[in-house]
Amino acid sequence: METIDFQSPGFINDPYPLYRRLREIKGPYWLPFPHSNSLSPGMWLFSRYADVAETLKGASLSKQTTRMRLPGTTSPLDFSMMNQDPPEHTRLRNLVMQAFTPAHIKELEPRIEQIADELITRLGAKEKGDFIADFAMPLPVTVIAELMGVPHEDRDAFRYLSARLLIGYDEVTANPEILAQHKKAIQELIDYFSQLIEKRRRQPDNTLISLLIKAEDEQKKLSGRELLDMCTLLLLAGHETTLNLLGTGMLTLFRHPEQFELLKKHPEYLPSAIEEMLRFESPLQRSTFRITAKACEIGGKQFREGEQISAIIGSANRDPEQFDQPDTFDITRSPNRHLTFGLGIHFCLGSMLARTEARIGFGRILERLPHISLIARPLEWNRTTLFRGLQTLPVRV
Repeated sequence: METIDFQSPGFINDPYPLYRRLREIKGPYWLPFPHSNSLSPGMWLFSRYADVAETLKGASLSKQTTRMRLPGTTSPLDFSMMNQDPPEHTRLRNLVMQAFTPAHIKELEPRIEQIADELITRLGAKEKGDFIADFAMPLPVTVIAELMGVPHEDRDAFRYLSARLLIGYDEVTANPEILAQHKKAIQELIDYFSQLIEKRRRQPDNTLISLLIKAEDEQKKLSGRELLDMCTLLLLAGHETTLNLLGTGMLTLFRHPEQFELLKKHPEYLPSAIEEMLRFESPLQRSTFRITAKACEIGGKQFREGEQISAIIGSANRDPEQFDQPDTFDITRSPNRHLTFGLGIHFCLGSMLARTEARIGFGRILERLPHISLIARPLEWNRTTLFRGLQTLPVRV
């Protein structure tokens, strides 16, 4: 089919018509890279639910992205558990799993409620506000920073650095200027975490960074490089998905007032409403890429070893072969087997934390800001094809 511009304003603002076209073609779509840190000239994109699910399970695929990076262009995320295969992936994931168990997330709920209430109090004191800056961003950033042991005064800087790092990790929208910012942000994060880790060695506490330091120093289960990479991954992954879920979820409620009113009358629908938000405007639109570990077949196409493949989760979540009336936002939808958090061994470790933050956040908004409304003006979406999120969301409270 014709070349598709994934960087066009039309796609950034509304990718779903293009996803529909992609699902209509037979097999994956070849996307060349104009600028990238990858050795590959491009990657194959799968858009149908069945193919995306097969790709995410990845029986014949590798997540070792370092195999495809140009010399000197790797980032901490390339060495993190997100981009490792067993047994390294299993070892690294097991080290942090206890921080994301249902029991531990339950213990965090009172503090998440307190943070949400404080943010709503400040937002409610205004006539107008920015839902992203005033609520959607600070809630998950504060939660993951406290969980890890990052000082409060450093959190604004982390949000800025994470944005620069993540946009440079997107092969589709990368250009020389973005890649330079990406490299600079990586170094600043490494420098910061190196200093914080040394501080926690001298003054250990019960936060996640201290737990990881213990795994490195005493248990010898983690290398120094892996410790830095894990800190970077947890900070970025620990807030980006939830930030986008809160922001796009709020916008979706504004755009579907009948569903918003239904939720206000029946707050018991909140858990299923959050699942529908995750499906309808997936915070993670496209998976990080996989590499064919051997010759294989996916979605009826034969691949050689060493080809780069990615799954368009935002498209799979709108596939009519899987979802009845997929372009309809329905807070009572059941079943709702969306793929936003992935499948298989790389299923998102922080999915329960994200769901908990969203449940508490939206629950408090329904209780305390029932008349919140959108201030109509052109929306500014983040210019990345990996994540779908808003830069601002002006509201009247």
